[in-house]
Amino acid sequence: MKSTRVRVTLAVVAAGVALTACSPSQAGAAAIVGDQRISVSELSADAKEYEAAMDKAGISAAQLQLPGSVPQALLESKVFISQLNQLGARNGITVTPAEIEALLAQALQQQQGMTLDQLAVSATVAPSELRELVRASVIQQKLMAKFGAGQDQASQQAANQKLAQEAQKAVPVTRSPRYGEPNPQGGGLVESNRFGALPGASQ
Repeated sequence: MKSTRVRVTLAVVAAGVALTACSPSQAGAAAIVGDQRISVSELSADAKEYEAAMDKAGISAAQLQLPGSVPQALLESKVFISQLNQLGARNGITVTPAEIEALLAQALQQQQGMTLDQLAVSATVAPSELRELVRASVIQQKLMAKFGAGQDQASQQAANQKLAQEAQKAVPVTRSPRYGEPNPQGGGLVESNRFGALPGASQ
């Protein structure tokens, strides 16, 4: 099984964001996204929930082909959710419960036979945050449309680039180096031995 990420491309909003060390004011933070803080304890709790869902579904990390460890992959999802929520608010984007349920139903239809928990595992997010991920995806779609995305690939790529630039400028991201370094091959983070073992990792 490969991650579908419910039609979400994290690289769109993560592209070009520099990995920097935590300052003293960020102690205990896995990442600072705009004016929001993702704590290490919050990420660890998500990792435990996610790994329990993996075990229940009988899915291994190797099958999912995660871009790094479980905490690294979940951190990227949490960064995506926080960044899109803030960027959407700045651009006056609203999302209704009906829109969330519609996209969620579409994702379930595409992955026939999946439960919500299995869909969350495949999308690399803790089950309790699945609807938050879907909400961020709706915001992403609306922002893409606002930035000129049409049905053709060229306009979508141009909108992708504009969205990435806007996200980096308006909602900057600072990740703790404890969770790795940018993957030179693209997509997610890779573990750095300079900072010891990752908390919450079970791979």
